[in-house]
Amino acid sequence: MINSALAKRGFGLEELVLDPGADTVVTVTLHLAGERVQDFSVSFSLLGDTPVVQSVVASDEEAVAADLYTTLARTPYGDARWLSGLVRDTVEQRLAGMTVYSDFDHAMLVQPGQTTKVLITFTPRDGVPTVSDYRLHLRSMTLLHATLTPVRDELAHYLISLRGAPLSFIAGRLGEFQQALYQHVVNHSALSRDCADATLELALSGCILSADVEVDSQRYLTALSARLALWDYSDAALEGRISARVGVMPQAGWSALAAVDYFPGASQVYPMLGVAHLIDARGLLAAGWDFNAESLRFLGQYDVTPQAYISADVIAGSGFKQVSEIGLHCRIRDIYELQLKSNLEGEVFAALAADF
Repeated sequence: MINSALAKRGFGLEELVLDPGADTVVTVTLHLAGERVQDFSVSFSLLGDTPVVQSVVASDEEAVAADLYTTLARTPYGDARWLSGLVRDTVEQRLAGMTVYSDFDHAMLVQPGQTTKVLITFTPRDGVPTVSDYRLHLRSMTLLHATLTPVRDELAHYLISLRGAPLSFIAGRLGEFQQALYQHVVNHSALSRDCADATLELALSGCILSADVEVDSQRYLTALSARLALWDYSDAALEGRISARVGVMPQAGWSALAAVDYFPGASQVYPMLGVAHLIDARGLLAAGWDFNAESLRFLGQYDVTPQAYISADVIAGSGFKQVSEIGLHCRIRDIYELQLKSNLEGEVFAALAADF
């Protein structure tokens, strides 16, 4: 009977010695037989299993696998049910110490073998506070929005996957999620071509997860925008404006800049060559020569918040007050804008615009 039970679990009986008495002592000498576990593979499944989530939980998977290896390596796996019970007990003990998973229920699947595989599926518990929505603000001082579209789509996919996650889990791993998202942004092929870098801030406010991302090229500067005024504000028919900027950065933060502004209502073009300086990826100052106005021209922009920025475009020469402007811009989904502008003649107007 003893041999049968031991053999089932992968052990062989070397010797059995009985010392009869009121308390009978049994001394058993065993040896391992059959196939034994050499390694463990642990996988967590939760929140859509995106690469970002997998990056964050990878260290926990490794910690559980290390505990299993320390405790159960070289254990025979002939009795799958017995080994599975040992694995479950070890994993449960480890998970009990991981408080970030306390608001999850989990189920476990064990596949015994030379490399024993363990799959743990986590689902948020009913009634726990969860992430209800996300906000994404992605902007750039140097790249076209068309370039950023695939980056925006990928980030949105990752953030959507976190909706429904327990707040305790996200709050406990916020820095790790931020780092994982950053790595996926800077490694995006569309940005590597433009020699771009990024800053990314992830914040949890109530049940809303917000990502504020700034992406800028280290070599090029490009911008294209067009606007349409909500009403005519000038006899000069300047209510429409198309602006383009192109630059090359010989040094980080500095760019040789070419700019052109076209007013289709008046058929006027204002080309400029100059130098631009980026301020902490949130602002730009530029100065140069406007060939139509035959005068110095100054450009400026600064992000006050992710949703709003101020700008200035001033031609120093007299007679160009109508085309010289200062303005407040409110971003709508980072691409569209509502603009409140004033020229140097004191006229104030509102406009709709799009940044391409």
